Amino acid sequence: MKKNILSLTAIALIATASIFTGCKKEATDTTAPVITIVGSNPYYLQKSTTWTDPGATATDDVDGSVVATPTGVVTSGTVGAYTITYTAKDKAGNTATLTRTVNVIDVDGFYATVADVSGTPPVTSTYSETMHLATDGSGKVNLTKFGDYNNGSVYFNLTSLTTLNVPSQTVTCGTPSASRTFSGTGTISTTAPQVIINFTEVTNGTSITSQDSYTR
Repeated sequence: MKKNILSLTAIALIATASIFTGCKKEATDTTAPVITIVGSNPYYLQKSTTWTDPGATATDDVDGSVVATPTGVVTSGTVGAYTITYTAKDKAGNTATLTRTVNVIDVDGFYATVADVSGTPPVTSTYSETMHLATDGSGKVNLTKFGDYNNGSVYFNLTSLTTLNVPSQTVTCGTPSASRTFSGTGTISTTAPQVIINFTEVTNGTSITSQDSYTR
């Protein structure tokens, strides 16, 4: 009988341990998903062209891939800055948000009047030019002629709706052909529209400060 009592006690202890183990509280998920925006941010869109949202992805440490839902409207026919907000939520209710700025600009196209002022004393010349905004929305704008030089393919980066910079870049152009390094900054007026770039050109160790004024 004593052995039976010990066996029953052991069984009771095992059952109690099983109950406590089965009721063990799981760790609470308090971490929100991580959102990653696809494509450029800020994004630059030429006025009156179609806005197609590249979207965003979201990953949760527990649930894995979750949906990042965008909200916001971009009016591509009106110059201005617009905000797209991406929201992602995991099964535990943790929510994350991330925003993209979409800048609608009016810079792409043909400029019938380009005045280049360069040299000391300054020499002014006028010619025609075209600008093309990069299709990836990065804000990179390409010029097929720059500083009054034929075959001078130079680019600038938009830094806002109204400002730009010309990253230092070396281009072989002009007559006679030479290696020329350009860099500078500029402004954009959406009313004309007009783009004014103040830049420095270095050729064979000689530096010249110039200005190009593009008016459509």
